[in-house]
Amino acid sequence: MIIPRPRRVAVLGGSVAFRQDLLRLMPDDPSLHEEGYRIDVSPAGIELTAGGPAGRFYGTRTLAQLGPAVPYGTIEDRPRFAWRGVMLDVARHFMPKAFVLRLIDVLAEHKLNVLHLHLTDDQGWRLEIRRHPRLTEVGARRGGFYTREDIREIVAHAAERFVTVVPEIEMPGHAQAAIAAYPHLGNDPSREIPVWSEWGISEHVLNLEESTIRFCQDVLDEVVELFPGPYVHVGGDECPVTEWERSPRARRRLAELGLRGPQDACAWFIGRMAAHLEKHSRKLVCWDEPDREPTPGTTVMIWRDEWADRGDNEIILAPHTRTYFDYRPSAGPFGDRPPADPDGTTVRDRVLTLADTYAFAPDPAARGVQCQLWTEYMPTPERVEFMALPRMCAFAEVAWGSSGDYPDFLRRLRPHLARLSALGVRTGPLIP
Repeated sequence: MIIPRPRRVAVLGGSVAFRQDLLRLMPDDPSLHEEGYRIDVSPAGIELTAGGPAGRFYGTRTLAQLGPAVPYGTIEDRPRFAWRGVMLDVARHFMPKAFVLRLIDVLAEHKLNVLHLHLTDDQGWRLEIRRHPRLTEVGARRGGFYTREDIREIVAHAAERFVTVVPEIEMPGHAQAAIAAYPHLGNDPSREIPVWSEWGISEHVLNLEESTIRFCQDVLDEVVELFPGPYVHVGGDECPVTEWERSPRARRRLAELGLRGPQDACAWFIGRMAAHLEKHSRKLVCWDEPDREPTPGTTVMIWRDEWADRGDNEIILAPHTRTYFDYRPSAGPFGDRPPADPDGTTVRDRVLTLADTYAFAPDPAARGVQCQLWTEYMPTPERVEFMALPRMCAFAEVAWGSSGDYPDFLRRLRPHLARLSALGVRTGPLIP
C-alpha cells in the first residue's frame, strides 16, 4: 500500500517483522541525495541508509506503510522533483489552524514537501501584520486570520515533517481586501470599498505610488520574519489595468517611471518586490501570465497547459487540467453541486478525474509540480479533504516520479485510503 510507490525495488523471498529494535540507522550516504534513502531487509534485520535527514524521514514513512511484515530485498528511492507542493487557499474561505496542521500531516504521509498558503485575496486577508493592523481588522472580518503565534506553530510543525511553508501575499491585483482596509492603497483614495463578497477578478488594484511600494515592502519584511523558507509568493496574476488607464495620477506615474503603458505596470511592480526580497536572501514566486515576461531570477508557477519557454527562470508546473482539485472528480452525481455564478455557470463544473491527475506527465526539466485547493466552493475543512483525496494520492505519485501503472496504483490505493480513514482523514469516494 505504499504511496507514492518507490522508484527502484528489488524484492526477494521472505519477510521480517518490522520492530524498532530490528531497525538500524546507517551513516548517511550523500550519493543518495538529501531526500533519498535505501532500505536493506534481510533475516538479520532492517538497515536504513539516507542521504540526509529528509531521506531518513521518508524511509521511515515507507517502512510504516509496508506494515508489520517487511519483505526481504532492497528499496532505493528518491524523488524526481525538488518541489512537490500543495496550495491551500485560505483567503476565500478561512481554514482553522488545526486543519492546516492536519493537512501538513497528510502531505508528509505522501512525501509532499511544500505547503503553499494563499493568504490574501480580494475576499480576505488572513495574516496578522503588526505595522498595519487594519489588514486583519477589516480584511479578515469574515472568517478569521492567523496570528504570528499561529504561523510560528504551523511553520514549526511543517519543518518537523520536512515541509516548507510558502506564503502568498497577492499584489498588485487581487488586492481588494487590502484596499478596503487602507483606501489610500487604491487608485481612488477618496472612495471606500468593502472586502469583496463575490468570486472572479476585481478591477480594484494597488496604485503605483512609492508609498504603496513601501507599504508592500513593510508587509514582506514581516512575512520573511515568520516564514524562514527560501520562497515568497506574490501572486502577480489576473491584474486588470482598467483603474491605471482611468487614473490621471497612475498615467503620470507611468510616465515618470518610463513605462510604455499600464500593460507594463504589473511587471514593474513584481520587479520591485523581487529586488526587495533579494535583500532578504529570498526568491520571489509568481503566477505565470501569457502577456508578461517573467522577472529574471524569479520562480514562475505555470497554471496553463500551454506555456512558452521561460528562459533561465525556475518553473513550477501546476496546469489546471491536471492539478486543480476544486474541479469535480466526476461528471456524474457527486455529492452536492457547487453554487453557480450569476450567469448560471461556473468553471467548477469542470471535471478532473483521478485518472486525469495520474496521467499528468510533467516536464522533467521543471523545478517542481503543485496541486491546488482553491476554496471558493470549499467552505469547510471537510469539503477540502473530500475534494483533495484521493486525487492528491495520484498527484503524490506523479510528483515523486513513480507514476505509470494505473491499475497497480488503484490496487494500492484502496488499502491506502482505508489506512487514511483510520487516521481520521475524510476522503472522497474512489472513482477510478
